[in-house]
Amino acid sequence: MRPIPTLALGAALAATLWAQQFKFNLDHLSSKASESFDVSLNTSMLRFAAKFLDTKDPDEARVKKLIVGIEGIYIKNFEFKNEGGYAPADLDKVRNQLKAPEWSRIVGIKSGGASENIEVWVRNEKGKVTGVAILASKPRQLTVANLVGNIDLESLSDLGGNFGLPNLPNVKKK
Repeated sequence: MRPIPTLALGAALAATLWAQQFKFNLDHLSSKASESFDVSLNTSMLRFAAKFLDTKDPDEARVKKLIVGIEGIYIKNFEFKNEGGYAPADLDKVRNQLKAPEWSRIVGIKSGGASENIEVWVRNEKGKVTGVAILASKPRQLTVANLVGNIDLESLSDLGGNFGLPNLPNVKKK
């Protein structure tokens, strides 16, 4: 038995689990969804994508500046033909992983008679935001995202509409 490959595999798995800070636990929804997409962008893929952003365009320049500190963007989105394609328990499985003291919910928005919801959770380590979880749900759509790395909360809304992320409200530091 050669321990080096086993150790290397273990390190690679640990890096993958660390990069994505929580488990989505939503794969079972793919078969129920009429449309779905899954985004997994690690550091090298984000740097590659940033090369295509135009720094002369103010919006793209802000996005390019923001993704410099991000180590990964992981998103799952599901669209369903009918309401009830996902259960509240599906979101609860994600929320149950977002526990204090590392995680705290900073935004909770309900609109459209509570049919559209957005939650933004942040992970703090030693006074720095090192992760963001976004849960966005509508009766026929569900999006869960995890951003990993040093994240500037004041600029977070600039990422909305990019990389498959939902549009986000402006979040100001306290």
